[in-house]
Amino acid sequence: MSFLGSGFLPEIITAYGGLRASMRKQLDKNPGEEGLLALLVFGCFVVFLSFLPRLFATDLSQRPDQSIAAGIIMWFFVVMFFLPLLMYGIAWASHFVAKAFGATSSNKNARHALFWGLAVLSPVLIAKAMLSSVFIQIGGDLGHNFLSALNIILALAILRIWGAMLAEAKEFHSEWRVSGMIFVVFAGILLIIRLGAQTP
Repeated sequence: MSFLGSGFLPEIITAYGGLRASMRKQLDKNPGEEGLLALLVFGCFVVFLSFLPRLFATDLSQRPDQSIAAGIIMWFFVVMFFLPLLMYGIAWASHFVAKAFGATSSNKNARHALFWGLAVLSPVLIAKAMLSSVFIQIGGDLGHNFLSALNIILALAILRIWGAMLAEAKEFHSEWRVSGMIFVVFAGILLIIRLGAQTP
């Protein structure tokens, strides 16, 4: 998959006009594993970039006497080395959950749906990062409330985009049900982790 001269970035923007159609177009291209890996690396790099405005804003507003170099290096290592492993694990889990509900397509389609969904989410991540840096500078209850609202919007965007991509990749009729199932699964996992953390 070549990102130069292939219309990759315009495809991300036009995907918002039809999420399932964009996923179908990507599936029809049938990229190899190296293409999926390139897609994942692009998405992870955007995630890393999305941390930078908030990191700068936090350091300037709370720790102006400390260098942010250590934070940048740490986030780069975490995002570019550990996030891809996590993404492969999430794709694997989504494949088996979808299979339990009758999906017959391959595990590769689940990976493609997740990685393309992350790429499509990239403009949202960048916009959220820029706004977060502003609200961190504002501070106080107002800034905190705006940050919480941004996190909720981001979560809804993830559910909407990934749900549509996975529904198309796994040939489910309702993308909203897929998004709902993703929400239930992750909410259950977070609840179990929280309960486990509270257990003495």
